[in-house]
Amino acid sequence: MRAWVEERVRGKVWWVRAPALLVLLWILRGCLGDAEHTSIFDGVNLAFHEMGHAAFSWLGVRILTVAGGTIFQLGIPLAAGAYLLHKQRDPFGAAVCLFWLGTALFSAGVYAADARAQALPLVSPFGPVDSDSHDWTVMLMKYGMLSRDQEIGAALRASGVVAMVAALAGGAWVLRVMAGASSPPNETPGRR
Repeated sequence: MRAWVEERVRGKVWWVRAPALLVLLWILRGCLGDAEHTSIFDGVNLAFHEMGHAAFSWLGVRILTVAGGTIFQLGIPLAAGAYLLHKQRDPFGAAVCLFWLGTALFSAGVYAADARAQALPLVSPFGPVDSDSHDWTVMLMKYGMLSRDQEIGAALRASGVVAMVAALAGGAWVLRVMAGASSPPNETPGRR
């Protein structure tokens, strides 16, 4: 694995990417301190969430239209990470996408936990917002799980935190490999 990463990061400068990890760490810190913390990812997550509703509405199945928001919100960071890793050969970019997925999971968890209370302000470019506009209320009622909204929300938030921590660890490791790979060939990495 290390050799594979070294091959992809050779010639790239680690210190240019290091500030991104600090920003991501700051976002994670905010999420851990406040479940309703907002970050630079929230607008992007919301945009893809709403696009998911539009994309799945063409199928004409209400539950898929409702679930399509969360499917896109989680699927787009996964697809972007896979693209960066396999097509662009950018493991650091893939780590950032894993962090993005973590923020999407975290916000989906906040939304799911709100299914019964419906206290969060909702956004809908497709018409008026009413009690049938809350995706997670609709989905959990459909499957008889509305009473488990807090559990499901907590599991999604925890999954998001795990993804964010894994992304930070992976990104830091990639930067460490990148720093070692940029050393001159006649010099042993770590002996400077």
